Amino acid sequence: MVNFTDMEQLKTETIWLVTGASGHLGTNVIRALKSMEQRVRAFIIEQDTPPSLEGLDIEYVRGDITDRNSIEPLFADTNDLDVIVLHLAGYVTIFGKPDERTYNINVNGTKNMLQVAKTHHVKRFVYASTVHAIPELETGKPIREVDHFDPDAVHGYYAKTKAMATQLVMNAAKEGMDALVVHPSGIIGPYDYLNSHTTRLFRRLVDKKLPGMVSGGYDFVDVRDVADGIIRAALNGEAGEAYILSGGYYPICDIVNIAAKMAGRKQFKITVPRFLAKIAAPFVEWSSKVTGTPPIFTSYSLYTLNSFGKFSNEKARKALGYTTRPIRETVRDTLEFMRKNEQFSTSFVFQNGAAKTQTVAR
Repeated sequence: MVNFTDMEQLKTETIWLVTGASGHLGTNVIRALKSMEQRVRAFIIEQDTPPSLEGLDIEYVRGDITDRNSIEPLFADTNDLDVIVLHLAGYVTIFGKPDERTYNINVNGTKNMLQVAKTHHVKRFVYASTVHAIPELETGKPIREVDHFDPDAVHGYYAKTKAMATQLVMNAAKEGMDALVVHPSGIIGPYDYLNSHTTRLFRRLVDKKLPGMVSGGYDFVDVRDVADGIIRAALNGEAGEAYILSGGYYPICDIVNIAAKMAGRKQFKITVPRFLAKIAAPFVEWSSKVTGTPPIFTSYSLYTLNSFGKFSNEKARKALGYTTRPIRETVRDTLEFMRKNEQFSTSFVFQNGAAKTQTVAR
């Protein structure tokens, strides 16, 4: 087991290699590592420094995880260091049908990372899977960690590819690699520069372009808590183990209404019935493909919001000291981040949980 208790040793002898560095989770992980004064090398596909990482004292390697040869430079000059790989790169889709890009990034990309990491004898390999890779339970009991992942036991192509990738990591651990898995639930929070689903909801809400809300809910967790949990797992987790990094179950309408109250917007008292949303979903998906804009919901996302989404993080709490913050703090900080980065057509300031608004030019 990796267990670093000497922070000075950690600072001088360790390098963190982070894939998916410019993503929502990667950005928050790197910010947390830099607050610990760690040496970080970010693996990005962008040619220019991503806005999410500007101003951070980190190293950059540009490449593509679907191209094994381009991964090699990420491990350059690390022979005398303790190398911790945080493989956070992944492609999230709320469409249910198979597509080549999702498979190449989630499955082949993970396979490439494992192969290169093995040749360089890394100290530890941490893979950010998802709770979607864990089969659902029909009993109504909280879902807990499993040690085997079957793509045929989960729903949706994203979940299937993540199950495949997660099993690759578990297989590597059985073969002797110091590797482990974390399972974040629905991530929300600040420093989202890539327009995630929740961010789009908040933007439409504040800009008065959200006509209604669908029913259902899921387990949502602050991205900063997940980032902290990943680092804790890297330092103190057990090889071959998996840890659920969840927050708590919330109806999606409740989260939007928390944001509405903070932003001075009208709250939703009625949600669109599930059967009506299911009827509309194919048309929403078609419109999205025609216009090139992300859909507000799809058949698969509706399935997810109405599936059993309560996950136990007891193992991570006991083994890693994992903690989570109140959902209201997460919503407030997300809105504040979006406001500061001019992601709304209106600006507002918070006053005792509410907000005053005014129209601004963009």
